[in-house]
Amino acid sequence: MLNLKTPVAIATLLLAGAAGAATSNGIANGGFETVNSANQPVGWVGADSSPAVLSNDAHSGAHSMLLSAPGGFGGSGLLQDSVAHGGLPALTGANVGDTPVLSFWAKGDASTTGNAKFALSYMGDGGGVLYDSGLQFFQNDINGSGWTRISFQAAAIPAGTKSVYLLMNTAVGPLLDGRANAVYIDDIQLTLTTAAVPEPESYALLIAGLALVGAVARRRRA
Repeated sequence: MLNLKTPVAIATLLLAGAAGAATSNGIANGGFETVNSANQPVGWVGADSSPAVLSNDAHSGAHSMLLSAPGGFGGSGLLQDSVAHGGLPALTGANVGDTPVLSFWAKGDASTTGNAKFALSYMGDGGGVLYDSGLQFFQNDINGSGWTRISFQAAAIPAGTKSVYLLMNTAVGPLLDGRANAVYIDDIQLTLTTAAVPEPESYALLIAGLALVGAVARRRRA
């Protein structure tokens, strides 16, 4: 038997199905497969005294990035602003409140005196920092014999966020015990979930469904 709650329940289900959600990677070229004529990964900028270099030792595909300061007393870095460097669309209000997960695959050895770390930031207009994860160290979670997945739960995206900024680097002192400073990074994924706006066809389906429910309810009352 239909009652007043039935149309509301059906409308809710139809609207929920129409709205849905879209998932995308908030980091461009996270597998480093697209390279330019200088054999550098598109969308990424090298940093520190020994900028990261392209490597063929990959978790998947053909390439990864090697963070290494082979002489000691230095750092090796890699960074991306998703819009300014990566060329991705700016984040919008549809991203606000999302709590993305950053993940990547790594292997290697930061050496006895070294470390490996990353930092994730949300950037607003004019380059203002709206959120900074701080340095997240992972040298103790990796080894040179196989790839390890590193995962980090980021904070909710605040209003006004336009891009995400990711910095990855190693730093090392004097090399001891024959242990080199060499950390490989591959398959970076920042999972963004964006609330999708229903298309006109979805609204039409919703209205038709409500009209049908109303007609059936009137017939039963009659």
